[in-house]
Amino acid sequence: MTLRTASMLLLGLLGSKLWASDDNLSMSLEVAYGLAVDQAPSLAIAQYRAEAAKAQWAEARGAVLPQMTLFGEWSENTLSYDGPLGALYGEERYPGERYGFQVRQELLNVSRFREVQRRDALFDRSESDLAQAEIELLVRVTDAYLNVLLADDTVRHFQTESEALEKQLEEAQALYARGLLPLTQSLEIQTRSETVIADLIEAEGEAAIARERLTELIGVRNFELMSVVQDANLLASLATAEQAVSKALENSPAVAAAEENVNAAEYGVKREQGTWWPEVSLVFNQQYSDVGFDNLTAPPRTTESISIAVNYPLSQGGSGAARIRSAWAEYYAAKEELVGVKREIETRTRSAWVRLSAADKRIAASQQAVETANVSVLAAQKSVKAGTARVSDVLFALAHRTRAQRDLFFAGQQRVMAWLELELVTGSAPSAVAPVLSDALLIGTAVSALATGQ
Repeated sequence: MTLRTASMLLLGLLGSKLWASDDNLSMSLEVAYGLAVDQAPSLAIAQYRAEAAKAQWAEARGAVLPQMTLFGEWSENTLSYDGPLGALYGEERYPGERYGFQVRQELLNVSRFREVQRRDALFDRSESDLAQAEIELLVRVTDAYLNVLLADDTVRHFQTESEALEKQLEEAQALYARGLLPLTQSLEIQTRSETVIADLIEAEGEAAIARERLTELIGVRNFELMSVVQDANLLASLATAEQAVSKALENSPAVAAAEENVNAAEYGVKREQGTWWPEVSLVFNQQYSDVGFDNLTAPPRTTESISIAVNYPLSQGGSGAARIRSAWAEYYAAKEELVGVKREIETRTRSAWVRLSAADKRIAASQQAVETANVSVLAAQKSVKAGTARVSDVLFALAHRTRAQRDLFFAGQQRVMAWLELELVTGSAPSAVAPVLSDALLIGTAVSALATGQ
C-alpha cells in the first residue's frame, strides 16, 4: 500500500460521517447522536419546559411594569314619571358617554417583586435541566450504540466458534470412522456444537433487542454502524480524582439545577413574607364625561387625577402564616435535595475515575487473554491430531477464546462509557464531546485498517 493510498484511506475513514448503502444507513456515533437530538422526546420536553419557564418569568415581570387601561361607557338613559305628573312632564332622554384611560405603576409590592426573582431562578433551573437532558441523551445513545456493536460482535464470535466446531466435528467423525477416536469424544463435540448454536440464537435475539433500543433513540430502523476499536485515544482531561470532583461540583448542570431550585424556594419564602408589607401604587386617571340623568344635566367635562393607592392587610384568617410555613418547608426540602445531588455527583465522578483507571488494565489483560486463547486453540487442535490431547481440550479452548474476545470488547465499551461520563460530569458540553468521541473511535478504526493493509 502506497503512502498516497494510505492517506486517502485515512481521510476517507475519518471524513465519512454518514453514507447510504442500498437500504441501510451506516453511521458514526456523532451522526446517531445528531439523529437522537432531532427527535428525542425527553429533549423536546425539556426545551418546552424552558420556554414555559421563560414565559412565566415574563408574565411575572409584566405585573410590576406600568399597567395601562382604556375604558369607555356609552348609555341611553330614560326618565319618566308615574301618576298625574306623567302626562305633564312626559318622558325625558339623556344620552351619555364616558371614556378615558388609567395608568397604574406599582411603587411598593414586595410580593410581586420577589415573584419576579423566583421565576427568574426557575427559568435558570429549566435551562440547567435542559443541559442535563442533553447529557443523559448522549450517554444513552453512546451506551445503546456500543451495546449494538457488542451484541453484533458476540454474534460473530459465536458464529466463528460454531464454524470451528463444525469443522472439528467433521474431523472427529472421520477419525471415529477409522477407529482413531472414541465415540464419547465425538459426542462431546456434537453436544458443544449444539450448545453454541443455542448460544448463537440467543445472541442474535439480544442483538435484535439492542438495535430496537437504539432505534427508539435515533428514529431510524435500517442502519449499519461503524465499527469501533478498544484502543481509542481517550485520555482524562484532569490529573486527579479530587480535581475531577471539584470541577464536577462547579460545572455539573444537575448541581446547578439544584442550587437554582434552592434560590427559587428562598424567593418563594420572601414572596410570602412580602404579602405582609403594604402595597403602594401610583395611579393616573383621565376621563371625558358627557352624562345627564335624573333630571339633571351637566356640560361635557374632562377630569384628571393622580393618586397614591395604599393597601395593607390586617388579617387573612391564618392563611398567610400557613403559606409562609409551606414556603419554608419547600426551601428546606430544596436544600436537602441539593446536598443529595452533590453527593451523587461526587460518587459518580469518583466511580467514573476508578472505572476509567481500571478499564485500561482490564483491556490490557483482555488483549493478553485473547492472544493466549488463540495460541491455546491452535495448540489443542494440533495435540488432538497428534493424539496427545482430548477433543474436550479443543472445546474448552474455543469457549475460552470466545469469552476472552467478548471480555475485550466489553472492557473497551466500559472504558468509553467511563471516559464519557467523566467528561460530561465535569462540565464538557455534549455537543463538543460527541464529535471528539466519534472521531477518536473512527481514528482507531482507520489506524487499524492501515496497519492490516485493508
